[in-house]
Amino acid sequence: MPIIRVATEADAPAIREVVSNAYDEFGFIWDPDGYHTDLFHIESHYASPSSFWVAEQDGRILGCVGLEVFERLPGDPGETTLVNGQIRVAGADCEIMRLYLRPEARGMKLGYRLTQTTIDHALNHKCENMEIWTDKVLHKAHELYQSMGAKIVGERLCPPPEESPEWGMILPLKQAQT
Repeated sequence: MPIIRVATEADAPAIREVVSNAYDEFGFIWDPDGYHTDLFHIESHYASPSSFWVAEQDGRILGCVGLEVFERLPGDPGETTLVNGQIRVAGADCEIMRLYLRPEARGMKLGYRLTQTTIDHALNHKCENMEIWTDKVLHKAHELYQSMGAKIVGERLCPPPEESPEWGMILPLKQAQT
């Protein structure tokens, strides 16, 4: 059974491999000098109260997920708002980031376990509403988030260079507790 643990800088190359392989699989643009720079600085970018985790089995990273914790975004939960020129989920105070699994790790409930890890961590830090942005072609991710109580509240184009359409969701964390 794979374990979920906090990621370290030593995990960064394997994390980048998991994410970049998913980008190749879905035809997305890998941008190490821009959109993906966080994956080169795991511990500093995801410093407490934020965090980043990996699913590992027999020394191999099978998947990853991050959580960014921030001040509550303006507006009423269930709507979108504009923050620094970007559409965001109003009322959110944290965001799930970088949930990716190797193809052979899918179907093992790792996506659920990694997401639940972010929910538990967010609740421990008094967060109330999780922001989720997921590319519209990632149907399994939508199903996972919605099964945990997330609701679609808007849409936008992913930040450059990809600029692909994505759904914005809100996950009220108290209802997501298991």
